[in-house]
Amino acid sequence: MANYFPTKDADFIAWLANFVTIATANTAALGLVAGDLTPISTLQPTYGLSF
Repeated sequence: MANYFPTKDADFIAWLANFVTIATANTAALGLVAGDLTPISTLQPTYGLSF
C-alpha cells in the first residue's frame, strides 16, 4: 500500500496547505466543526519554518 503522505518535507508542506484549504472549505461535509481544524490551521503556516 502506498504511503498517503508525501515523504519529502517540501511536498508535505504543500500537501498540508492543500489539506487545510480543502478541509476548511468542506468542514460540514467532512463531519467536522470549525474548532476541529483550529489546531492544525494555527500551526500549519509555521510548520515549514521549523526545519
